[in-house]
Amino acid sequence: MMVLASLLFSIILYANVITTSALVSPIGLKRRHGERRHASLFSRRGSDIESDSLLSLLSEDETDISSQQKKKIMLRNEVSSLESQFTSTEEHDDPKRFNPLIGLYEVASVITNNDKENPVGGKWTRSGGFAQKLFKTRKTYQHILPYNSTGLARYDGQKSVAEAINVVSLDGLCGLLRATVILRGDAVPLTPQELKDMNTNRTITLLSNLAIRANFDAPRIFFGKRQGRRKNAFKYLPLQLGPISDVVLDTSFNDQFVRIGMGGTSGTRFIFTRTSDDDDEALEYKALLQQPPAKKPKLLGIMASILLASFYIAFGNGIKLAASITPSFVTTSAAFSPLVNLLSAVKMSVGGLMRITAGVTGLLAGLGALLIAFSSGGIERDGMQAEAAQ
Repeated sequence: MMVLASLLFSIILYANVITTSALVSPIGLKRRHGERRHASLFSRRGSDIESDSLLSLLSEDETDISSQQKKKIMLRNEVSSLESQFTSTEEHDDPKRFNPLIGLYEVASVITNNDKENPVGGKWTRSGGFAQKLFKTRKTYQHILPYNSTGLARYDGQKSVAEAINVVSLDGLCGLLRATVILRGDAVPLTPQELKDMNTNRTITLLSNLAIRANFDAPRIFFGKRQGRRKNAFKYLPLQLGPISDVVLDTSFNDQFVRIGMGGTSGTRFIFTRTSDDDDEALEYKALLQQPPAKKPKLLGIMASILLASFYIAFGNGIKLAASITPSFVTTSAAFSPLVNLLSAVKMSVGGLMRITAGVTGLLAGLGALLIAFSSGGIERDGMQAEAAQ
């Protein structure tokens, strides 16, 4: 239990560098369930749909750097072609213009202007990063739901037109552990004046009448341990860390299979493919959001207790206390004399190991308490990182 606690607090420590961008996956990210996704995309080829060519490109596997670069160029060209033909069919102020966007979506690819950027994965999905040594990215989603579908809306229906649900799910230790990060937000359309102001002197693609401001709650982080042998049965520790945030997002193309999102500041393109409405993995967010996050005072109390107990053992008389409460017959009985002699021989080594273990545990508990008390939840305010929440 102590080892698991230490591991979880190491993860919480690293969670301080999560960004809102951690909620979608980077281009080329390998997926454990890629075969099924590819089969789904291939099944759509040949259909009379606008995004057919884009779906075909997404279904292709790149085997080397040259192929990856070629695919990225082809994706960029195909996205530009689709965007040039796309316009919203509704009037600027008609809320029905957002109805075609409603659905469950998985992240398929991201197009940035700098190959070294990882604006939509952060430390959670960065290849070679600490988080990826403990966990492997399992699924990434961004769902657009009807207003207040979760019952957690902070804005009334006169202002908000939809809910945005961003999810990154990771598995660790061969599926024994799971970490899921969820960002839930209310989508509020930009007013004509806001749209005009943002498009003034804009040097990248202008924002459309589908641009919204997503007002996100504080990030919810769920650490889970698998229960028994059931693959997707987990018991979670739900946390909510950090402040609320908001970003501007736009939709530059949409049909019945694909939605292309655009960052309001950077112009980064995010390609989402629609999943079925009964996809169990895509719907996992529902049960998680029903779990109330652990109360901060309670968590701080637990951390403080672990810290004090650990430091008492490491630097106080905890070991002596443990020895003093050992029944006297154990130390005086001839039957136990070999055991007593053995323990005496290794007393210094065992005591030192216990002190080191207690000290490390106390340190992790202290760091965990500081992060729970003061962590931003990983929300970063600079434009590129914030926009990646879409």
